[in-house]
Amino acid sequence: MCRIEFQLGKLVGHVVSNKMQKTVVVQIPYFWRHPKYATFIRRRTRLFAHDEYELCNIGDVVRLKQSRPLSKQKSHVVEAIVRKEDGSAPPSPFPNV
Repeated sequence: MCRIEFQLGKLVGHVVSNKMQKTVVVQIPYFWRHPKYATFIRRRTRLFAHDEYELCNIGDVVRLKQSRPLSKQKSHVVEAIVRKEDGSAPPSPFPNV
């Protein structure tokens, strides 16, 4: 897997699960600096996101946007698929919700 440039402030991450209907779990990595030891620690955030047309597969790189709460844990929507895991072209244009 090649390296991905994550933009600051953008929710870009990997799909780690798509077993639910119209919902994907996206893992967003980031670096955290330890205040005492000044080392950078790799951390991650897992978010539930709405995938209306079920186009996302495990390993895809997706961009999320925040929305109103859709359920108890889900308050983000898949805005676009940045890169597909199998190397095929992502859907262009991405269907809007």
